[in-house]
Amino acid sequence: MGKLLREDSEVSEYYNANYISYAMNTYNELPAQEHAFLKNAHLNFNSVPVLLYFDKDKKFLHYSTPEINAEFIISEGKKALFPAFNAAGLKSKYEAGDRTVRTLYAFSSFLVIQENTQLLNKVTQELYDSFRKGELPTKKSYIILKNVVQSSDNGFFQYWINNLSGLTGFESGIKSGTEFSYLQTIVLKEVSDPNSKNWDEAKKNKYKEYIVKLKMSENPDVFFEIL
Repeated sequence: MGKLLREDSEVSEYYNANYISYAMNTYNELPAQEHAFLKNAHLNFNSVPVLLYFDKDKKFLHYSTPEINAEFIISEGKKALFPAFNAAGLKSKYEAGDRTVRTLYAFSSFLVIQENTQLLNKVTQELYDSFRKGELPTKKSYIILKNVVQSSDNGFFQYWINNLSGLTGFESGIKSGTEFSYLQTIVLKEVSDPNSKNWDEAKKNKYKEYIVKLKMSENPDVFFEIL
């Protein structure tokens, strides 16, 4: 990204005219000032690089995981300036009643980085409700599960937990065969919640069934013995 800003005349011309560019070094721990800036903006990222856009008053506008080419970098810079296209405008679109799959997925992705779990669970269920059910066995459905679903109550989770034979072949390379891991992560997080000690037997048995189906353990009782 920095090289493009320095060496690509089209990129540098656009960004110099519209933004003040600043690079955060994430190889080591962020300085306290930069960490506080992101925290105040309610932005939490698990991977880099990420493009972040703010207005002159340091109000968040947009974010993007970049493709390192001039066309994409300029396109994202332009998108950030328009509420109809930027991430900051997603909440307004949602509150205005936009329930298209595109908007719900984009808003869910934004809520993930904001760590707004309560609203995320609501929006991802609406995403399931709006999703074409004939496409549930597809990679498109899997990508949604992988990237934004965080609750076992969600429709995408329920579809895949009951159709595990189809949950294969979506990953390749070093991630090949890891499709179950996203369901496993959700189950493990929920059984590790301190509130799970108050679950009734029916709910515990449901999670024990998940644990066995996902091959997390042949003895699911152990997940509840340590509570």
